[in-house]
Amino acid sequence: MPRTCGLLTILVCLWLVGYPLDGGVAAARLHDSHKAAAFQTIPEARFRDLLNRYLHDRLGGDVSDVIVSRLRIAGNRPVPAGRLDFRLFQKDRKELWGYVRLVAVIRVNGKVENEVKLHAWVDVFRPVVCTCRNIRKGEIIREEDIYLEKKNVSRLGPGALMDKRKVVGLLARHNIRAETCLKEWMLERPSVVRRGDRVIILAQSGGLTVTVPGMVLENGYLGEIVKVRNSMSKKVIYARVVNNDTVRVEF
Repeated sequence: MPRTCGLLTILVCLWLVGYPLDGGVAAARLHDSHKAAAFQTIPEARFRDLLNRYLHDRLGGDVSDVIVSRLRIAGNRPVPAGRLDFRLFQKDRKELWGYVRLVAVIRVNGKVENEVKLHAWVDVFRPVVCTCRNIRKGEIIREEDIYLEKKNVSRLGPGALMDKRKVVGLLARHNIRAETCLKEWMLERPSVVRRGDRVIILAQSGGLTVTVPGMVLENGYLGEIVKVRNSMSKKVIYARVVNNDTVRVEF
């Protein structure tokens, strides 16, 4: 009998010691669950959707004309629970195609809580200006010399031209082969006046107008200021190109 009582006493003591321990574990788990509920994790699919909408809003066109690949997300840590608000900013590039880097600023209940970096390759398909025929250096581009064709501008490099109106009337800086996608560096504005051209120098002040003959000392485009020598006084002055035979002095 004494031995039985001793065993019962030991069992009761062990139970009493173990009870608070079990209660402590339960309390710790409850604390952890409350802590987890106080934070939220933003899924990567949300960032992909934000990036797609950002690109389509700024680039326009069909959804199928913008393709995002190789998306990398850095710094996406849990943020406090609450109402989420996102703002995306582009980093160090003007074009929204090719290798694009953005920063997503995350606000919770109006307070900035995190900044997530988004890196991706963006393919954008747009109509670009291409040549119908071989064009020689110095030729003026006419409307019948060009056409529009949809291309992946992300693979063309910078300066691809997409507006036919901005190409017509420009001068080819070198020989251009047929079926070439035109870029800005391939073309230049034709000079309206050239070095050595004889022009009329026009000066106006109030109701008084004076004209004298002159000689252009450098090539110039319409509206550009060039150096001109007054043929009467031999002085070199600066004047704005009005047309191919007139420059105007501005006071």
